[in-house]
Amino acid sequence: MLKIKSLKDKEFGRTIYIVANGPSVLNQDLSFINGGVVIGMNGSPLLEKSLGFVSDYYVVSDARFFSEKKKFECATKGLSDKTIRVFRKELEENDSPEYKNRTVYTKSLGRDGFSFDLNRGFYFGCTTTMLALQLAHYLGGKRIVLFGCDLTYPLSQPRAYREEKPSPIDNFTGVQIKNIRNAYLKLEERGVEFFNASPVSMLRPYLPDWSSQFVL
Repeated sequence: MLKIKSLKDKEFGRTIYIVANGPSVLNQDLSFINGGVVIGMNGSPLLEKSLGFVSDYYVVSDARFFSEKKKFECATKGLSDKTIRVFRKELEENDSPEYKNRTVYTKSLGRDGFSFDLNRGFYFGCTTTMLALQLAHYLGGKRIVLFGCDLTYPLSQPRAYREEKPSPIDNFTGVQIKNIRNAYLKLEERGVEFFNASPVSMLRPYLPDWSSQFVL
């Protein structure tokens, strides 16, 4: 098992791209993000081949994600050999032993907030995106770009990947927006840039738009 402290400032000063699971990512070319540091989450390994990226780090914070065989396989053998896993502590008990040597487990400190020290724990904010954001800062990222955090959950396809048994959509959008907006403010105080790259995200009024700042 990896020590959390081994990740501290490991990617200092770099751009970190977070790939969430909203369907908007299916319409974006993500092949270029391999030039930076990539954090995937939940079902993102199912998208790596088709969208042309590989995750350097992979996070899961909801124990329900392990409840289905396909999703459990996604979080284990579906990952690249180079991917480091960062999971909520409660998932350790049901995790696959053969993958624990490249996994960090961090405990939840509560729902609302932002932790600057994963060694102490993280705030889950009702979205795995929050663990990814706190990891991005702990790694020392100077710029964070968030893809696929749509928070719209259309009935036709709530997530970018197909689910045999769709996970329930929790009615916590307001809590998610509150915590991600708070993360933006906390990161801004420390000189870290944080951009939204989803053109349809509910976060658009609350975060700077990445497409207006940079040209691919």
